[in-house]
Amino acid sequence: MEQLITSIYQTLEDYRADENSPPVRMTTERIRNWINQFDDDLRLPILTELDNIFKKRYCSKSKVKNFLDQVIQVLTKDFNFNSAVEFLKNSDFLNLQPEGKSQRIMLSLFDELIQEKYGISLADCGTTSKKLSIYMDDILCTGLTLISDIKKWSQQNFSLYKTNAQAVADNSTTLVFAYIFIHEKNYRKKVAEMRYKISNDVSLKHKMYRLIEIENGIGLNSKIDLLYPLENGQPQIVNDYKNEIIELVDNHTKKYNTISKEEFFRPAGQPASELFFTSAENRIIVENAFLQKGIEILKNANPINKNMRALGYSIPALKNFGFGALCFTWRNVPNNAPLVFWYSGGGFTPLFKVNRGVTQL
Repeated sequence: MEQLITSIYQTLEDYRADENSPPVRMTTERIRNWINQFDDDLRLPILTELDNIFKKRYCSKSKVKNFLDQVIQVLTKDFNFNSAVEFLKNSDFLNLQPEGKSQRIMLSLFDELIQEKYGISLADCGTTSKKLSIYMDDILCTGLTLISDIKKWSQQNFSLYKTNAQAVADNSTTLVFAYIFIHEKNYRKKVAEMRYKISNDVSLKHKMYRLIEIENGIGLNSKIDLLYPLENGQPQIVNDYKNEIIELVDNHTKKYNTISKEEFFRPAGQPASELFFTSAENRIIVENAFLQKGIEILKNANPINKNMRALGYSIPALKNFGFGALCFTWRNVPNNAPLVFWYSGGGFTPLFKVNRGVTQL
């Protein structure tokens, strides 16, 4: 166990390190205290899987910076610019999120990178033209933030007498998304949603670039590389919690005369081959442990926000235990990840110290 704790720490060592605040830093003691909140027989398989998962899904600051430089190289080539500086001067990097949100942090890191490497600042970008309009963010889970931001942006002015949506339509600009992580099923949903919430042109003409694409559908060939438990063998606490969610969602959807199908459990036998966890058996152990501990946390904390579920935030109309995201960056753990990673409440100490900008109950 100690070797696994050390290995996990070495992967997560730079988590919020640039804030120079010891209480938010990752330590071996924090990892040890966290795992000790689980039953003895669960600790070794959980640590084994987290060591494996973090090596795949934790993006350090240096890795993110390298990704941003790759974005510059690839877009310079794909859009036929003669140099990176020419690309930058013809690209408008969208700043649509409030202070402290991931987009602002990424833009700050991007500014640092291009000043160091190309001798140009973010303020100089897009000064020649706005041939590209580039929206950067860290993680696309449900995609709610993306739709909200781009809907507002599309209505704003591109130039005199022309909105951004019209600029996309007449090819005055190309809308480009650049993410560290995207969940492919939800991205596809957002593309469809853009058609009726924003415009057909924004839906069809945008370009998506990403470092890591996560398969979160339940098709026959999907790797299902997030937490999605099986139904077999679940204790009563899980069945009771499932019924609570069904009642909550039914009360929500009946206001809109819609019906939501149940998506609590992945089909037996899927994924057909276990490629994400080290074994199918350990996947089951981790999924069940995090689900049951998340239910326990919620019962003890009794939070006001009912969109928060045991395996992470969900959408009010969905009947599930939460999103179950397994993706992490040097400064952020999405609230769509299981509560055991980030939620401070109910007498449980999470693995990561996060700052949501609101008091957690």
